[in-house]
Amino acid sequence: MREIFELVMSMYDTYNGTGMHMALFFACIIYLVGFSMQKKKTEESAAEADKRFLFIGYTLLFFIICFFPLTAKVIMKLLGNGGNVYWRMFWLLPTAIVTAYTAVQILMQMETKVKRYALLALMLVVIAMTGTFVYNDAIFDPKQNNYKLPNDTIQICDIIEADAKANGVESKKLIVPNELLTTIRQYDATILMPYGNEVVKGNKAQNDNSANIYRLMNTEPKNWEAICWYAGIEGCNYIAYPIDDAVTAALEGLGYAKIGNNEKYNVFRRNDGDTQYENQWLITQYGGADGAQLSFYTLQDNKGHLIVVDGGWESDASYVRKVLKGLGNHVDAWVITHPHRDHAGAFCKIYKKPGKLSIDKVYAVDMASPELCLENAPWDETEVYEKWLKLEIPQLTYVHAGDIFAVAGLGFEIFSAYDDYVDELSNDLLNDGSMLFKVTAEEESMLFCADVGKKMSDYLLDTYGDALKAEYIQMGHHGNGGLKKDFYDFIDAKVAFFDAPDWLMNDTTGAYSTPDNRYFMTTNGAAVYSFSTTPNQIILK
Repeated sequence: MREIFELVMSMYDTYNGTGMHMALFFACIIYLVGFSMQKKKTEESAAEADKRFLFIGYTLLFFIICFFPLTAKVIMKLLGNGGNVYWRMFWLLPTAIVTAYTAVQILMQMETKVKRYALLALMLVVIAMTGTFVYNDAIFDPKQNNYKLPNDTIQICDIIEADAKANGVESKKLIVPNELLTTIRQYDATILMPYGNEVVKGNKAQNDNSANIYRLMNTEPKNWEAICWYAGIEGCNYIAYPIDDAVTAALEGLGYAKIGNNEKYNVFRRNDGDTQYENQWLITQYGGADGAQLSFYTLQDNKGHLIVVDGGWESDASYVRKVLKGLGNHVDAWVITHPHRDHAGAFCKIYKKPGKLSIDKVYAVDMASPELCLENAPWDETEVYEKWLKLEIPQLTYVHAGDIFAVAGLGFEIFSAYDDYVDELSNDLLNDGSMLFKVTAEEESMLFCADVGKKMSDYLLDTYGDALKAEYIQMGHHGNGGLKKDFYDFIDAKVAFFDAPDWLMNDTTGAYSTPDNRYFMTTNGAAVYSFSTTPNQIILK
């Protein structure tokens, strides 16, 4: 309740501004109370008494309802997004009416016209001094054209219209920065957009793809690969963006051609239809909401296929369900790298009650028994592993080192999984026996190292050599410990994913090696992604 009251007070402060107009309002209320008490001793019309009673009573009732935490909470819930717009409740205060009525009452007490006019002039001065001049450049812009719309809007729409006519483009769907959202369709309603100004105000987007475009368009640095991926799915064939040579190069490399510009914006059109992302996969890394380390990835193509890797803790299950629902609620393959809590917990909880979620295949490691794992590593835990073993999963396939298969055209190559050789090299069976695998599209690949550690590094390099090389890599054991530096150096990935929150990435105690591994990967030229910027996304070409 205290939090609700503090929120209401902050909203009141937002509405109150400098506080001068509310001070004037309260002064009028106090005057009306005193005036009413004085009039009780004299004759007064019932209508005038009723007005003052209404103004005073209504204001008192408003403050009781709107500031009382219980009623405020109910109102916020009814408003839906009430926590952000509750300040608008204060629009219901009759500040202008009460101030005007009080001013008239005071003026009517003056005995001569001279006194009335003098007092009226004084009142106008007070109102002017306590208010804000609204006719300023921050609120009003000079008219640029007869449409009373920004010239940028008109010029961008005209460029798109001319290009569409010249190239036979029937459907025009445009992505723009927020400053253009409210005016594009005012000028040309035939230009569609994935979202409008309502999303900026905090309302829900039309669908998850549109929501992702909005998120990415308002994130720095911009991930143009991911933006163009979602743009392709949503049929957004035009993009207008402030002139920037680096952005132009990025968009042209992603299948967009520059079709025109004005003084401020470049306008682009996708020049190869919907085939730009054929046989390519959008890989997304998700982070934990509570500052915990975990592993959760999705891999999706533009045909609706979906692959999931791990999923995080049991407490992440509802979040995983939400993500998968937004992606269609059909998983072609779910990969569980090993049965640790931060990798398999969410899957175990979801699989027991999948609801409308359907899962075609599950790939996992035929791990050593819980007893053997604890015998080798007494410090470990097997809580989720034991829950995993109790699940009946008819679509389950256990993988082994050397296995090669494909899911929806995406190649899988298993380099390591629990087997006798792991026993010979390590006593940390649950980690070092986890699934280390590579996924390969037409041109690029990503190596998932799960929680495999240093003791496996030399074996993997000696056994597989160049086959391990990949453009992208998930760091072993969240980047803490994990594989040896010469292993990462050999892979030579251009992007390194650390499944780690900020406290682990920036540890200063020396207890964790994640900061050291981050520095190593950065100096080797790799871009580093962690939970500080999730969801992180790359296109696997």
